[in-house]
Amino acid sequence: MVEYLCQVFDHVGFFFGFHMIVPSVHLGTVTMSPVSLQLEDLLAPTTPEAFFRESWEKAPHVIARSAQDHYAGLLSLQDVDQMIAFSRPKFSDQNAFLAAAPPRSTYVRGLLSDQPSLSPSTNPGIAELRQVFDSGKSVVIMGMHQRWPAVASMCRNLEMVFHCPVHANMYLTPAGAQGFSAHYDPHEVFILQLEGVKHWRLYERTELLPLASDKVVPPRMPLGVARDVCLKPGDLLYIPRGHVHDAHTTDTFSLHLTVGINVYRWADLLHHALAWASRRESRFRESIPGGALPGGVLAGGNAGLKQQFEKLLAALSDSAQGDRLFEEAAGSLAHQFFGQLSMLPGTQFSSSVDLDQIGPETVLEKQPQTICCVLENDEGVAIEFPGNRVSGPSRIASALRFVASTPCFAVRDLPGELNAQAKVVLARRLIREGLLTPVMQRQPTAPAECPTIQESSVPETTAAGGDVPSDKPGRTVERPALRSTRPAQQREVVES
Repeated sequence: MVEYLCQVFDHVGFFFGFHMIVPSVHLGTVTMSPVSLQLEDLLAPTTPEAFFRESWEKAPHVIARSAQDHYAGLLSLQDVDQMIAFSRPKFSDQNAFLAAAPPRSTYVRGLLSDQPSLSPSTNPGIAELRQVFDSGKSVVIMGMHQRWPAVASMCRNLEMVFHCPVHANMYLTPAGAQGFSAHYDPHEVFILQLEGVKHWRLYERTELLPLASDKVVPPRMPLGVARDVCLKPGDLLYIPRGHVHDAHTTDTFSLHLTVGINVYRWADLLHHALAWASRRESRFRESIPGGALPGGVLAGGNAGLKQQFEKLLAALSDSAQGDRLFEEAAGSLAHQFFGQLSMLPGTQFSSSVDLDQIGPETVLEKQPQTICCVLENDEGVAIEFPGNRVSGPSRIASALRFVASTPCFAVRDLPGELNAQAKVVLARRLIREGLLTPVMQRQPTAPAECPTIQESSVPETTAAGGDVPSDKPGRTVERPALRSTRPAQQREVVES
């Protein structure tokens, strides 16, 4: 699957897929949720190959299944009370909860506790939210990937395919209501209809591939002819970023999830490339002469400014350092990606593994739903995975690459310059930090036996470094400050 995506996305910059990140996908006995939907499940019966070839970034795609239980176990109306009660979303529009709320208020939006709000927030209870819902307002809950296990599991599966942050928001709309006017989103959108019915209008108007940093403004008029789509339980609608749409209910309520794929663009990679070149060469850090910008005294008569600009562009594209520039930029963007991911619940506290019993014959596998990459530079090597990283000297690079690309192995099989004891030390460290888990013990002459594993791997990476692995307690999870091109709150743009 990943190998196919690497070919499909060669023209849109899926550099992680074929060059940098080494994903490892497998199903194990420890799962965070009994439901763990994959991309293939969302698209069925459409094949991923057909979807990426015909629809991705091009045109909306509708899947009407006539299978109401297709998303069974993901999220239901019966789950909403529990989710609200225990995740305690905060709502910034306090006026919406007044008995005489402003008529312009068509929805209330629940944020995560660490999301900024433009006005003082409140934490209404279940009964208050039900009253708002009964008054005709949509209830929007942001950040479902951080509130509900099955949704978090699905989003991590998608992150393992797309190699970019994925978020999910819940929309509960009463009958005869419309939460949002016509708009477009700056990220790819999958609509999963869970319960009820919702009617969508997909307009001809399109803002071609907007940037994540673009301010989302009302679409330009006229919107053109609208295509009407009716989603029923089990259906899916894909809307490419920039495509204008709106939605409403008629005689019944609607519960759906919006899953946002926050793709990385070529512009993001070039941003990281320029940042690396600027750290390496001082000429990129020199100041622009005063008066050079439009309206300044030099703006109209200094051809040397343009010549210097062209020289810097040429230096950036110099083929002599092109490979190194690409590797450093992609490694930096990969570091940003993993810095945005959190570790899913597993067995960090409940594990009964006795690290003293880990030896050369211990067979290990990665924790379920684990994605990781190996980054190298002149100072050392690191393996990064959601919520953590383990770093050390360059001599462990081949061992870490082996861990990243191999679904199941015995400790003794770790390659490189490590002796038997050093291999055990490294294995214990990776178990304690949450990347690996023991499978079984085997006899020294027997091959490693692994459970059935669904796996995909891609060539390894380059770029980061740090501390020597140790089997002594104490995590190494600090990350250098990231130069992110996407503000954290950008993942939570409201969709219909």
